[in-house]
Amino acid sequence: MQQDALGADPDYAESVAMTGHSVDASTTFDVRIARFPASGRGTLWMYVYLDGRQLALVDEVLALTPPEVTEVSGPDATFAVTGTSAATLTGKARDTSGMRGLLQARGRLHATAHPEPGDGEVPVEIEMSFTADHAPINVRPGRIEVMGRVQGRILVDGTSHRIDIPGKWHEQTGVRPQFAPAFTYLFVQGAGSGIMATRFAEGAWGYVYNEGTVRSIIAMDIAPYGATERAFTATLEDGSRLSGSARVVREVSVPIEGKRRPGATVLVESDMGPLVGVLNDWNPGQ
Repeated sequence: MQQDALGADPDYAESVAMTGHSVDASTTFDVRIARFPASGRGTLWMYVYLDGRQLALVDEVLALTPPEVTEVSGPDATFAVTGTSAATLTGKARDTSGMRGLLQARGRLHATAHPEPGDGEVPVEIEMSFTADHAPINVRPGRIEVMGRVQGRILVDGTSHRIDIPGKWHEQTGVRPQFAPAFTYLFVQGAGSGIMATRFAEGAWGYVYNEGTVRSIIAMDIAPYGATERAFTATLEDGSRLSGSARVVREVSVPIEGKRRPGATVLVESDMGPLVGVLNDWNPGQ
């Protein structure tokens, strides 16, 4: 059952995102919505890399539409924020391998990979559909991750770009405090395969998808933040190990909760072959 904004737990939050990376990292996009029903506010992050241009937006003063906790118990769910910029992400058949997602987003992005909050100067619109490779994985209570393909268009300053590349969808809903413990998040994929892993001080969680099979990650070691090449080894539920090395090709950062979260687009050479995606760190000095 939905709650109105006044009835929502003050620590309840919603996050949903769609991302895409071409296999050579020459085209990438990332759109993420965060919704905080108790306060009635939302945040939109948009990042685009096209034709050698890096464009990014962080808008922290958006309204929730509707101003309620999003109903996520059924197969379909829609998350939306609106204001000077706006975005809607709708997931359908979220409990099946036929899961699909729809994205519409617009904003004025800054010509930088390290934006300050607020409007930029470059108008961008994104219309994208997502088709899952597998049924969504409940990697944590209230969080699903699913790999697949994204298709659609990105309109940058009046020029339309057609997109058909590997992509991903994730959702996270539930009561949580603000970002607190340090973590490293690795998400990389190829054609019909990928790795999603989050490493905390106390352990790791995530999964590997390859040749139609999903296996859980129970531990991960990765080289510290700051290196251009970061070797990693993931331990899977059956005790086997998967190793690789992530090479940073572009650095990005976003302001979150009064801090900056560094991240990077990475190309990976691994036991599964070449992969592409993101490597993000929160409080990397801890």
